[in-house]
Amino acid sequence: MISIDIGLLLLIFTGIFFIVFLFFYREEPNYIFGFRTKRSTASVSNWRFSQQWFSLLAMLFLGGVIVLQRNELMEEKFYQLAVLGSYLLAALLVEIALYLKDSRASTKK
Repeated sequence: MISIDIGLLLLIFTGIFFIVFLFFYREEPNYIFGFRTKRSTASVSNWRFSQQWFSLLAMLFLGGVIVLQRNELMEEKFYQLAVLGSYLLAALLVEIALYLKDSRASTKK
């Protein structure tokens, strides 16, 4: 039976999407790939900000989870939950940052 490391697979895909975003960047938000929420697709600046930061944070958190699991500091039964949690944490932090960014922009007007 083939064993697939979901954390490593997601880390590779996140890295690929980050590279694609850097080199083949589209100015307008799209609905094919990327971090898509109502707030991230509201403007081009939000789109650019959310793509860069979500990818970086997700790779950082996923890398940390993988290192913990490979060094046997995390049990296998918590590994998949930690992988999902790292993506959710990255998404939550980006959404909070977008909220703060938008709230500061609205108070400056």
